[in-house]
Amino acid sequence: MGAGGTVGAMFDVRSLFIVMVVTNLVLAASLWIGTGRKLRDGLGQWTGALVAQAVAFGLLATRGGAPDAVAAIAANAFLALGIALVAGAILGIRGRRLPAMTYVVVVLIAQLLIGSMFDNWTLHVVTTSTLFGAAMLLNLVLAWRPVPGVAPATHWLFACSMAASATVLLSRAVAALAYPEAVESFATPSMFQAAGLLVVYTVTLTSSVAFLLMQKERADHRAQQLASIDPLTGAYNRRTFMELAAKELSRARRLDNPVSLVLLDLDHFKRVNDTYGHLAGDGALRAFADIVRTQLRKEDIFVRYGGEEFCLLLPDVPGTGAVALAGRIRLAVEQETLNIGGHQISLTISAGVSSRIDENPEDLDRLIARADEALYLAKNRGRNRVAAVSLGQSKLA
Repeated sequence: MGAGGTVGAMFDVRSLFIVMVVTNLVLAASLWIGTGRKLRDGLGQWTGALVAQAVAFGLLATRGGAPDAVAAIAANAFLALGIALVAGAILGIRGRRLPAMTYVVVVLIAQLLIGSMFDNWTLHVVTTSTLFGAAMLLNLVLAWRPVPGVAPATHWLFACSMAASATVLLSRAVAALAYPEAVESFATPSMFQAAGLLVVYTVTLTSSVAFLLMQKERADHRAQQLASIDPLTGAYNRRTFMELAAKELSRARRLDNPVSLVLLDLDHFKRVNDTYGHLAGDGALRAFADIVRTQLRKEDIFVRYGGEEFCLLLPDVPGTGAVALAGRIRLAVEQETLNIGGHQISLTISAGVSSRIDENPEDLDRLIARADEALYLAKNRGRNRVAAVSLGQSKLA
């Protein structure tokens, strides 16, 4: 038996297409059922891409039985739609949308451009492979930027699947130019066709698994954020603060590093709610949190401690540095007039500072108690000021 017969015995092109049709439809159905029919954040587009590819593979499997114009041109239109839907899925997982008209334009261009070259099969293969390969490169560009909450390994698996798909398609175009006889007969099995289809099959599985992992990891990240972040201000909530602060204090004691804590309280905030309403009060809290964040480093821990009281844990910052930071925040808040719901609202804050170096507390409760004592002193002295209580002596800023 010759080489072609051996290949034919090993690989049947139509059988491979049928396997790919079944695989795509099973993956699409699994997504639809497994997500409770809630195909959000790009899952709907990814499912649609799998179905479009299944239709395309099914049409290609009928070549020789159905008219070539139907099998090839229509199949390429569905493949183009599938690639566009992949782009939509990549944008969807980032919370963005591809305009619906884009899909229509892509299909029309594919039909007009590819259909006009159908009489020359080699040119047809080169054109379709080049266009689709370039489109997958664009998808790779869209997929290149990491998705928040997604592990680097998962992101790279997905990006590599896009790169592999583009490589297969562009390699097919080059091979068709170099060896036109390898693509002249669609029905005759060849290693060229079989190898390409096997790679496409593998990429389909890999990219779908990677996309599902990205969805899961991002959902887990969101759930963790919801559990640890105050939804109004974006600051950590009190429970999360206790966990983070305990770890930071342990590290500070082990390395004998300074760490400081600042309690911030909005002065007379009840008047804001009573005068302008609670919606305006919520807006003021959000605006205050934004002001505070402009003064912080990325390693600083910002917490909504309760109501209108906030807390800062400052790793590697001694007491004097914490007092200076609290003073800058106090001044920034005082100088900012907030426009909330058409109301001009001015705020001031009082702040209490404690530090491990100054107080050498044995635990977090002691550090908070010292800061609370200093905050009481700041309010008792007239508010809109910063106080620090250290070794029985007080300092005002």
